Amino acid sequence: MRAVILGPHPLNGTISTTNYFNFYASRLPASLPGWQVEAGCPGNMERKDSGNVGRAIIRYENFISWPIRLRGIRADLVHISDQGLAWYVPFLKRTRRLTTVHDLIAYMTMKGLLQFGESTARRRMLVSECVRHIKTSDHIVSSSECTAGHLVSLLDIPASRITVVPCMLESDLSPLSPEERRSARTRWFGNAEYVVIHVGKATSYKNRIGALRAFDQLQRGLPTAQMFLVHGSPNQEEAAFLRACEKRDSIHFLPPITRSELRQFYGAADVLIFPSLYEGFGWPPLEAMACGCPVVCTTRGSLKEVVADCAFTVEDPHDHSSLANAMRIILLEAASARDFQTRGLKRVKLFAPDEILGQMAQVYRSTCGGTP
Repeated sequence: MRAVILGPHPLNGTISTTNYFNFYASRLPASLPGWQVEAGCPGNMERKDSGNVGRAIIRYENFISWPIRLRGIRADLVHISDQGLAWYVPFLKRTRRLTTVHDLIAYMTMKGLLQFGESTARRRMLVSECVRHIKTSDHIVSSSECTAGHLVSLLDIPASRITVVPCMLESDLSPLSPEERRSARTRWFGNAEYVVIHVGKATSYKNRIGALRAFDQLQRGLPTAQMFLVHGSPNQEEAAFLRACEKRDSIHFLPPITRSELRQFYGAADVLIFPSLYEGFGWPPLEAMACGCPVVCTTRGSLKEVVADCAFTVEDPHDHSSLANAMRIILLEAASARDFQTRGLKRVKLFAPDEILGQMAQVYRSTCGGTP
């Protein structure tokens, strides 16, 4: 059997979708002995830096040269590694097709089921096109039970054509040693007594403004707490909040950081606050738990099935008081913090690479008519 995994342009995809593609491209061949497993994407898979690559070149590689390359693919199975790439389908020769759907946020926003901004006409057209091709897939991999349920209820896809395979957690994220933690804490947080972190972009569904409001309430009773947010500068709403915030000097926005730095950032912090309005999977809570950082998050989307009872969860992402109280408990009650650390480290083992690779290999075999 020959399978080809298709991924995003390395300079045009999100971090999570690119990591997902790279993981299976590099690791899945060993889990399918007797198969020929290859991978392809627009542009150059090895390219990491966009510094000298203009947008015109990226667009050419993505929308002109890539469709030509797609037409030349010959395989028993083609795996499209993200729902937003389903527009590749018209350029492929007819073969068995597997599509991974991480979430339906774009579709649900377009339909008014989620209030995450307006969809442009061009965006609506692309989303509709992708959904049409997702529905014709021979089989679908969903990253969560939550998304699988939406595929059934919103797109009328039979549950028998969907398999839930969670995203994997690479082994490079692990707790710091005591010495590493002391060094990393000084590097990232200086002499802060209590450290609250948030990891995620300022997209509306991440509810970063909610994290700021919850921290503001926390600090009223814990003035030595400081907050550090990774993924760039504040947006307009956040900037307006900061201008009105008496303790804005205790809130620090940091640019994106590397994977190794992320381990230090999580491992040296006291608690991650992640009050998302919706998540198709939810990487930061899982990453934080792997590094021994207790988590406070909501139960929206798939978050509850990812963290289970291993994080301090709050139902309402707009309940800033409850979020602040959850952080306060973890920061001030050492036993509670240790309990969440222990449970979190046990939980992340369910997302170990070997476990997830085995599940995906079974999907490949069954989609091609073999035994699961």
